[in-house]
Amino acid sequence: MAEDELEDEDELEEKEPKNILKILVFVLAALLLIGVSVAATLYLTGFFDVKDEQSVAVLNELEDSTKDVDGNLKEKELPEKQKKETPETQQFEQSYQEMKNKFTVNVPNSKKYLQFSLSVMTHYDEKVLGNVDKHQTALRSAILQVVRQKPVETYNSEDGMASVLIEIKEAMNSVLMGYEDFGGIEEVFFTEFVVQ
Repeated sequence: MAEDELEDEDELEEKEPKNILKILVFVLAALLLIGVSVAATLYLTGFFDVKDEQSVAVLNELEDSTKDVDGNLKEKELPEKQKKETPETQQFEQSYQEMKNKFTVNVPNSKKYLQFSLSVMTHYDEKVLGNVDKHQTALRSAILQVVRQKPVETYNSEDGMASVLIEIKEAMNSVLMGYEDFGGIEEVFFTEFVVQ
C-alpha cells in the first residue's frame, strides 16, 4: 500500500509541471493575441503613418498664427469671406404659343364631352412656332385622334392627364417631322380643360 501511495505521489508530481506548462502556454497565447489586436488597431487607425512635411508645416503655421508676439494666445479672428464666381449656366429661351381654336371631343362610351385649349412650348427659334401655325389643320387632327381614344377616367387623374399630354406632344412632333423634317415641340400644356 505504501508503494501504491508513493507511485500516486510521483504521478502527481509529474502532472503538476505539465499542467503549469499548459497554463503558461495559454497565458502567453492570450497575451500574444491581445498584442496583435492592439497593433492591428493602431495600424488601421493610421497611428504609424508618416506625416508629410507639408501638412506639418501648415499645422505649425496655424499654431504660430494663433499666438501673438509674446507667445500668448490671440483671440480668434474670423477668416474673411472669399468671393466665388458662380459659373454662368446656359439657359434656353422658352417660346410659347397657344393653338388658335378650342378643341371639343366626345368621350368614347360616354355621353360626356371634353372641351380644352392647348399651348405648346419650344426652346428653338420662331420657325417651330411658324410650322405649328402652318400645319394647324394636320396638328388638330392628330390631337383629336389621341384625345378621343381615351376613356373619361383618364382625365380624372394627374397621371392620366400627364400621359395624354405626352402622347399629344409625340403626335404633334410626328406630324411636323412628316411635313418639315423637324418637330421641336418640347412641351404641351392644357390652358383650359372642361369635362361635361
